[in-house]
Amino acid sequence: MTMKALGIMALFTIAMISIFNFIGFQHHHDELLWAIGGALFLVVTLVGNVWLFIGIAQEEPWAWFKDSDNE
Repeated sequence: MTMKALGIMALFTIAMISIFNFIGFQHHHDELLWAIGGALFLVVTLVGNVWLFIGIAQEEPWAWFKDSDNE
């Protein structure tokens, strides 16, 4: 499930970057409102990635800690 989550996160990130470029942020980064909007867009992308990962992978990423207790 971890690899599936990472793959979906990659697709989500690619989609968000495509939207970012389609909007034309690279041409307006020196304007204050565009800079704030771009920062909020990046935060939404990061939070979305975390939400997707936790929602898809669930407890699997932390399961290996349980295996190390047996040593």
